[in-house]
Amino acid sequence: MDSSSINTNSKSYRRETAKEENPTLVNQRGASQLQPPQSQPNPHRLLDEGISRIYSGADLQTLESSFGSLSFTNSSAHQQNPFLNNRRTNRSSSSSINGCVGSDGLWDSNNGVFLNRNSQDIPYYSRGHRWGSNYGLGSVRNNNSSWRRSNQGFLNNHDPSMSFGNPRMRSIASLAQDQSSSAELQRRISQGSKETVDVIFEGVIFHICDLMVDPYGQHVVRKLMERCSPEQITQIVDAITQFQFRFVNICSDPVGALSVKSLLRFLRCEEQIVRMVRAISLGALAFTSSGNALVLQCFKQFHPSHTWDLLEVIAQNCLQIATDEYGCRMLQQFLDIGCNVVKQRLTQEIIANALRLCVDSFGNYVVQYLLELGDPNVTICLIRQLLGNYAYLARNKFASHVVQKFLNIGYIDPSSIVRDLLRDIDTLLCDPFGNYVIQTAWFVCKEELRMILMRHIDRNKPLMRCNMYGNKILQRLNL
Repeated sequence: MDSSSINTNSKSYRRETAKEENPTLVNQRGASQLQPPQSQPNPHRLLDEGISRIYSGADLQTLESSFGSLSFTNSSAHQQNPFLNNRRTNRSSSSSINGCVGSDGLWDSNNGVFLNRNSQDIPYYSRGHRWGSNYGLGSVRNNNSSWRRSNQGFLNNHDPSMSFGNPRMRSIASLAQDQSSSAELQRRISQGSKETVDVIFEGVIFHICDLMVDPYGQHVVRKLMERCSPEQITQIVDAITQFQFRFVNICSDPVGALSVKSLLRFLRCEEQIVRMVRAISLGALAFTSSGNALVLQCFKQFHPSHTWDLLEVIAQNCLQIATDEYGCRMLQQFLDIGCNVVKQRLTQEIIANALRLCVDSFGNYVVQYLLELGDPNVTICLIRQLLGNYAYLARNKFASHVVQKFLNIGYIDPSSIVRDLLRDIDTLLCDPFGNYVIQTAWFVCKEELRMILMRHIDRNKPLMRCNMYGNKILQRLNL
């Protein structure tokens, strides 16, 4: 029999067999054999097909039969890689592995792991299990958890095309980092069912730390939090707080700080609140720039009993924070919130460190802001704290503004401050910064103290006329 007759008979045999076989299988087989492979699949179409396959609960036997019917031009591939044979005979195998087939290996439903194709000794943990690190490399703590049971259908009907190991299928986490795909995922989360939300959650939970600092991924994470169950919120909290250095990096990033701030709004149970506030307390000193909004959010949202440790960290490091460019602004925001516990505790520390804060380029703004709040008791305490140092402060570039602020307060008697300035009046009359303080004191003091000032000015007038700063006082007072 020649080769032409063999080809003719084989073609007729395939036509007859195609009539008897399932049309769906024939179409799938023909598409896989005749269609050229596409270089880059559409992520939206793959997402639609992946989620629909999960919902339909694709039968494992159908997948295996379809895979087994494929022909291989090189028969040696089965010998070189025994896992290809195991894919077809796994259900009848006598080994202890009992589960489904993935694109990267075999699923062991008894132990909850994927066995790697290249080495059965290295497990690949499923997305449907609890993790031991942010990257999903930890051991499975509880295989009978409610979260695993809720996703058992997904695990039993695992589709190879939805596996992260399949190079032809982009993971949900990578889709979330793409601008157009991120918008599509947000729409699916908003309009989809709970099953859709669970599938997307499984796809991003192991990459949650990277997505929270991604310009597009953070929108998916924040939208996902709106649909997450309390158990899923707990998993997010566990993932981002497991490693403190990673949590600090997230909160120090402007995009990551917004993501964590959104997460704070969805905390409900006390365990979640305590876990997050403790992590923020440990890194509070590093949050003076981007992460200061997180500390402020904690003070506004949670009860003082939950934020006491955080408040103590801020109060004990008040001097360090107030002398920082961003920290001084953060303290001013803390003083402006409606929580009296926070305000009183920080006020005590500011008064105790007032002298050092007044001479600092940033700390002086904290003292001035405390005066602007208009609390007479706080103002009197500050005046007493600085008494005996006003002449020294008046000669300082930054503290001189604080002294002028004290003198311009209408509800206090400035006599004690002016008398303190008179002890070093000869120096202040020709000082680059003290001359402004003397000018302010002249207009706010009483007549008795003004006469004393006039005698000192008359005595030093020849020297003041030869000094640029002393001459400013004479011009201002028309002397």
